[in-house]
Amino acid sequence: MRHVVEEIYIAGTGSFALEIIEYAREAGRPVAGLVELVDPARIGAEVHGAPVLAPDDERAAGAAVVIGLGGDRLGHWAALAEHGWVPASIVHPKAHISSSAVLGHGCVVGPAAVVGAASVVGSHVLIGRGALVGHHVRIGAGATLNPGANVAGNAYVGENAVVGMGALVSNGIEVGSEAVIAAGAVVVKPVEAETRVQGVPARVFSPR
Repeated sequence: MRHVVEEIYIAGTGSFALEIIEYAREAGRPVAGLVELVDPARIGAEVHGAPVLAPDDERAAGAAVVIGLGGDRLGHWAALAEHGWVPASIVHPKAHISSSAVLGHGCVVGPAAVVGAASVVGSHVLIGRGALVGHHVRIGAGATLNPGANVAGNAYVGENAVVGMGALVSNGIEVGSEAVIAAGAVVVKPVEAETRVQGVPARVFSPR
């Protein structure tokens, strides 16, 4: 019996969407089209070699989609879910996911990323290329770990939080929901929700 590979749609039409398209294809998932959530003028066009659909397109009901744009990932998903889209995940074949780790629906895991033993990753999380998730880590829904981010063992990253490129969250540290860890920061103390920290060691950002 021939195995049929399910087509997938990518939400987003920006430059990052092309990267997710390539992840999908390298994982053996054909890309049927893109879904535009930001700029209605792009609907009906072709971007990155794929047709661009509206979120309420009739093809939406029951079709698989993954988020391929930055920002509020949970908000993006809410805009898709109301039209019947079904969450899909993409794990690049060169990523390593521990056999005891759990990935929620709608996750994207880039090449060279690692998710360690007994870690639990929430729905619609983005783990960028080369990002490291240690053992027994909890990552809340909608969080983003940018390329090269390193979340050490037993740490917690809250919903919709962002860990910047090359940033380090030390062992056992908690990062609150909607918090932002700047690129290259080293977090050695808990970060409250909706707070931005930066620097080495990371401190709360206070604009002048």
